[in-house]
Amino acid sequence: MTKTKDLPTLGNQKSITWRILLPLLLLIVASNALIVTVIMRQLDTQLIDATEQTLANKSELQAVQFRANILELIRDLQFLAGTPPIQGLARAEHNDGVDPLDGSTEQEWVTRLGVIFTEILKVKPSIQIRFIRSNGMEFIRVDRSGLDGSIRLVPPAELQDKSQSQYFTETIALAEGRVYVSEIELNREFGKIVEPWQPVIRAATPIYSTAGQLFGIVIINHNLQATFDQLKSLAGLEQQFQIANSHGEYLVHPDESRRFAFEYQRSSNIIEDFPQAQRMLSEPQLDVVNGVNRSAEQSSVYSMRSVSYNPDNPRDRLILATSHDLQDTLLVKDRLLNKVYMILALVLLLSTGLAIYVSQRIATPIINMRNTLKRDGMATKSKDLPITDSGELGELARVFDNLLQELSHRERLLTAENGERKVAENELRRNNQKLAALNKELSQFTYIASHDLQEPLRTVQSFVELFEQNYAEQLDGEAKIFLGFINESTERMSALIKGLLDYGRLGSESELSVIDGKALVADVCADLALRIADVGGEVVIGELPLIKGRKTDLRLLFQNLISNGLKFTQQGVSPVISIAAELSGDEWLFSVRDNGIGIDEDNFQRIFLIFQRLHARDQYEGSGIGLAHCKKIVELHGGKIWLESEVNKGTVFYFTLRNEQDEQA
Repeated sequence: MTKTKDLPTLGNQKSITWRILLPLLLLIVASNALIVTVIMRQLDTQLIDATEQTLANKSELQAVQFRANILELIRDLQFLAGTPPIQGLARAEHNDGVDPLDGSTEQEWVTRLGVIFTEILKVKPSIQIRFIRSNGMEFIRVDRSGLDGSIRLVPPAELQDKSQSQYFTETIALAEGRVYVSEIELNREFGKIVEPWQPVIRAATPIYSTAGQLFGIVIINHNLQATFDQLKSLAGLEQQFQIANSHGEYLVHPDESRRFAFEYQRSSNIIEDFPQAQRMLSEPQLDVVNGVNRSAEQSSVYSMRSVSYNPDNPRDRLILATSHDLQDTLLVKDRLLNKVYMILALVLLLSTGLAIYVSQRIATPIINMRNTLKRDGMATKSKDLPITDSGELGELARVFDNLLQELSHRERLLTAENGERKVAENELRRNNQKLAALNKELSQFTYIASHDLQEPLRTVQSFVELFEQNYAEQLDGEAKIFLGFINESTERMSALIKGLLDYGRLGSESELSVIDGKALVADVCADLALRIADVGGEVVIGELPLIKGRKTDLRLLFQNLISNGLKFTQQGVSPVISIAAELSGDEWLFSVRDNGIGIDEDNFQRIFLIFQRLHARDQYEGSGIGLAHCKKIVELHGGKIWLESEVNKGTVFYFTLRNEQDEQA
């Protein structure tokens, strides 16, 4: 035979070349993609870490610079507080306006102090210096409010009352030598914010006379705009730079509308842009926080640093936040990635050519062998296959050659076996037909024999009755005993024939139906109600399933088992019979348990035989056919029956019936 459809082909849809080539290409692409992914991720991490470190270093420089500026401000203040004019004014205040040490008047000391203030402003253009008396009135003020921002000594008419200002009330409460440093705010003159904005920080210290009385305060206003510009230049042009105060409110921000919003009863807080700043605000000991800030608009690398600038109050601090656009940070990676892609494309091109060459070298002999097998099928000869080739191809060819020979041999065997099987099937069909006919004849014979045997028995019983009626007075005691034996034997014979007839009729009910097991047992118990009551017994019915079978036969099955439990009882023990069922695989396992006399293990098989009795007739009534009925009924329903028993403790009869739900499925 040469039917090619009987042989599987090596490639009906895809060639061997592509089956070898595609996995190789996929492996090359996948491995290179994995390598690139790992490298790029590692590079991302390293670039982000490096950027974070750079920003952290810059923020550290910014913190050092800002602290240095504030310390310089405090040193300048302490220098001014110790100058001779300040001390001379304090002495003159308590000596009718004349310094008792050198005779200088108060006005002379004021002039000298104004000169010192003016000279300091020449060197430090970002500050304003004032001396305020203890009553809150400005006594001397030097600022840059002159023409074109020139330095001027403010005339007395422009001096202001600062007694209600926070910095004044807090400074006069300090001990001698202590310094008050304010929070950073916008400069105000006569209660209004000065335009353009001047972010200022104030440092003040109280001045006491030699008698220990408060004389006034010296205060320096430091315009921080130059300092902020210096800090921003340290951050670099490519970075965004923000400064927030100890409450998180912005002092410096690229968006001018967000700067000093608190001065206008609004809020613009750093937590809105950097949620991690919440920790720095609530944990004073936390100095630095680095990370990546991702939002819908952009992603950036940031470094935040907490800068405490007041030696007397660590809670006075700034938060410096420097951030760098993540896209700029990863721009180096993108350029490198483009080069890697070019290299990978070249590698893939070379790998594809090499893979095509190798796959064709491997696939061509296999394709030739496939074509031979497709063309000749089972008729392929050994000489048409490369069985003499070395290596895997030759081994494959030899395997195919052995397979073809084995298939040919099995085909011959299968043909012969099919012929024998058809002969056996025909013989089995004839034997089944004969067996069915014999069973039918046997059933008819059982019925006819049982029916015909009843007639002579009834005749014998009738003549015995007539004999007893007509000759009872003439019979002696022994004759009457003989007649009693005859009557008893005929009645027993009649019961045996009836049992044999019933046994032969089992299974004759051809219709199967779905039966409620619990209702069926309840009906049986209703029929046996008088007998149950007579023996003081109890039947406990558990949850029983729906079963499919012949209702009359199954009713007889339960009736025989319950009757036996009521009959074979222990003396003085009320019979209790429990009926239950449980699902076991695809069958229902029923159990009928009693507390009767029990059965010896040697008789377990004997009791299921027809007309077998284990007890004398004067002990227990019956024909010895009930359990034979049970066995036949269970087997007719495709199940099996057995028992477990212990003498004087009781017996459990088990039997199986098919699950109705499985049959429906």
